[in-house]
Amino acid sequence: MTASEIRERYTRFFANNGHTLLASSDIVPKSDSTLLFTNAGMVPFKQFFLNPTSAPYKMVTSVQKCVRAGGKHNDLDQVGYTPRHHTFFEMLGNFSFGAYGKREIIQMAWRFVTEELQMPAKMLRVTVLESDDESYNIWKNEIGIDPKRIVRCGAEDNFWSMGSGEGPCGPSSEIFWDTQDPRYSENDEERWLEFWNLVFMQYHRTADGELKQLATPCIDTGMGLERVASILQGKKNNFDTDIFQNIIDGIEHSASVAASTSPDKLLTYKRIIADHLRASAFLIAEGVYPSNTGRGYVLRRIIRRAVRAGRLLGINSGVLSGLYPSLESAMGAAYPEIVERRKPIVSVLESEEKAFLKTLDKGMALLEDIFASGSESNSRVISGKDVFLLYDTHGFPVDLTEIIARDHGWGVDVAAFDRIQHESRERNRASWKGGSSKKDTVAGEIESACLEWQDAMVQSRFCGYDIDPESKQASVTAKVAAFRELSNGDALAVIDPCPFYATGGGQQADTGKIAVTRGSDTHEFAVKTAVALPNGKATVLHLTGAGSKHALFDAGQEVTGTIDMHRRYGNAVHHTATHLLNAALRRVVGDSVMQAGSLVQPDGLRFDFTSAPLTSSQLEKIEDLVNGAALDNTSLCVHQMSLEQAKTQGAMAMFTEKYDTENVRVVEVPGVSMELCGGTHLHTTRAVFPFQIISEGSIGSGTRRIEAVAGVSAARWLQRQLGHARAAAQTLEAKSLDGMGKKAQQLVEKNKALKDEVATWLQTAAVNVEAIATRATCLGKENVPTVVHLLPLLACSPAVSSAKTAQHSGGDARLVAERARFLRDAQPHSAHVVIQGCAVALSVDTECVSGAKAKELLRDLFAILPGKGGGQDTLAQGKLASAVTALDQLTCIK
Repeated sequence: MTASEIRERYTRFFANNGHTLLASSDIVPKSDSTLLFTNAGMVPFKQFFLNPTSAPYKMVTSVQKCVRAGGKHNDLDQVGYTPRHHTFFEMLGNFSFGAYGKREIIQMAWRFVTEELQMPAKMLRVTVLESDDESYNIWKNEIGIDPKRIVRCGAEDNFWSMGSGEGPCGPSSEIFWDTQDPRYSENDEERWLEFWNLVFMQYHRTADGELKQLATPCIDTGMGLERVASILQGKKNNFDTDIFQNIIDGIEHSASVAASTSPDKLLTYKRIIADHLRASAFLIAEGVYPSNTGRGYVLRRIIRRAVRAGRLLGINSGVLSGLYPSLESAMGAAYPEIVERRKPIVSVLESEEKAFLKTLDKGMALLEDIFASGSESNSRVISGKDVFLLYDTHGFPVDLTEIIARDHGWGVDVAAFDRIQHESRERNRASWKGGSSKKDTVAGEIESACLEWQDAMVQSRFCGYDIDPESKQASVTAKVAAFRELSNGDALAVIDPCPFYATGGGQQADTGKIAVTRGSDTHEFAVKTAVALPNGKATVLHLTGAGSKHALFDAGQEVTGTIDMHRRYGNAVHHTATHLLNAALRRVVGDSVMQAGSLVQPDGLRFDFTSAPLTSSQLEKIEDLVNGAALDNTSLCVHQMSLEQAKTQGAMAMFTEKYDTENVRVVEVPGVSMELCGGTHLHTTRAVFPFQIISEGSIGSGTRRIEAVAGVSAARWLQRQLGHARAAAQTLEAKSLDGMGKKAQQLVEKNKALKDEVATWLQTAAVNVEAIATRATCLGKENVPTVVHLLPLLACSPAVSSAKTAQHSGGDARLVAERARFLRDAQPHSAHVVIQGCAVALSVDTECVSGAKAKELLRDLFAILPGKGGGQDTLAQGKLASAVTALDQLTCIK
């Protein structure tokens, strides 16, 4: 049975048994800040387990995309080396929020396994909590399982909770498959493979550990698709199932490795790539991009691990991007987003791979040097300092260094690395002035209040769309729905209806004030910001200085909310401009452009998208298109429709956002743009003019960013630029702004002539300058014959106006390097150290002096004469800590 058939049979079975089939939630949790990724099928339903009465459906089934990499739940290091660890996997699940209990789920599970999947009953056994007689009796008396195949286990195996603290929890029952592995007897647990976990959430654990019966028991089950596929397809390893084989076949067509490579290692590398391609593609599809922090760093580790595995298989480019068609073939039917978003995903994969390959060889060379030096000293542990260097300079994730070390029979001093990394972070943190701990406390209080209000089903209606963005003032009378004091003296409030737009969709929140009248007194409090509850059902206002005014905000108290219309208008201008920019980009660059994020502010906008770098001509065309659309003064249209209708009509959507399938808001600029959007906009496009792009550049692998201004903000920006231009024209002594270009070109040509003069002088000086002293010595472990040349400080250098200045500036680094090159070519049988003041260069002809490398010899020199520097094998340069001006300063060189 194929994986696709298993998916379809599972969801059809439970749908036929009254469950609502829901699509997979995002891998990036939208309402759970405690998780990096969705790592289990129940994660999207956590709030309903906490408050079952709030669940919109009482019985649900789903196939959930999950990732376990990074954070507490991290399987990354085991992937490829074990049969069943994966970074990305699919979890088949069915859930009940008070609709049924143990008996019903045990009966349904057994019917599904034995009838739908046709697993022989004699190949199955189950476990129950040792004290759970109810489950035991259902399996024994109602299902009819032989008691010998019902195993009672302790709480460490068969009791589940959301964590170690307070919350819903309960016993579980697991179903196992007999692998018939001849290495183990029938009673040996290693022989049995667990594939389905049924959790009966019937208790609430209090803060002091007491278990109390829940008023509404729930059911949570999870079955790994990859694991059950291996059973039904008769495979001992998940990677041998049809889920992975299509990708692995593609790898085998691309691989080209030496015959001496171990077959086991080859198989491991293929499995790493197959697993990591799936994880990378699905993460990028949800808007996660490689970076050095958080989810982006986890993605970077996954991609770089795969690239290194590809290199070991002889695939030197396109490790993941080249295999993408295999992934589409394997999973595109079940997850059409990986087909729809192919271009941006492949672009990010290509970019990240190219970036890593630039440093991979350098990092591997450093590791080879470490392995070679360790062989001589019998030390087989990579130091924390070297691990940090690989991580910080060459982009090697720590786990990648550990894998490479393990392949060479080495260890890694992870504790020392952690200490060095911690010290580095502390230094960075110390350089930032901010009261972060107090801010973190308040942020935690806000998150806690939002979750509590969501569970309590607090709601407010947003009425801000009814306000004309060009109004000078806008006030709404509302009533207090909820209020909470904060520890810093501020407060949170929900009012209904609410005119304040909450941060969302890239748009910054409205600000303003709340007024409360009691008798003849009116109390006003500034609205600092506004955020939406995770479920979007209410807007929470952050009020400054209202913490001690609880009595003014009783539930039902009438208040007046007044919006800062200057800020609202600026947001509206730049949000409408963002839509026009998105449409213009697609017209100029093509439909492959995908929005990767945006920021709408009162005084500007930021737009992230997937694309190659834009040319100046393309940027000008985009500006012209936006300004043309603005001057057309087109009226915007807002529609409410189903998601399917919106897609049919061609509305664009942010692929990282989730939308209500029944009702979405569509903002249309007729003939120009149509997007799903919940933000506030202008009524017509004219106020977007003028539109000006300020910058365009890279922010990561395959991702670009445009920063722009529109309307009044653009006019002010252009005024400032005109002021800068006038100042520059005055400095250049240009008679007009039109003459600035000619004057600047004249300066460029003059500067080039001076550079050519300096280069000519350096070549002449390098040949003719005489050292005031020389000393013969040997450097390095190989005792490389070396001549040290001490040059005089020359006042006649075009770069140095006097000998005193030369000494102060550390000498002429260019002259020193040029002299070192000359000596290397003129006297190739020894290494040459050239010093002038603080400037030092070391050269060596690597063909004539066997085993010598300039960068390594310079490092040896710095052990004698302190300094810093680096370079290549034939020429290295640096700066000494102290200037050398006389021969007696070189007595330390033997």
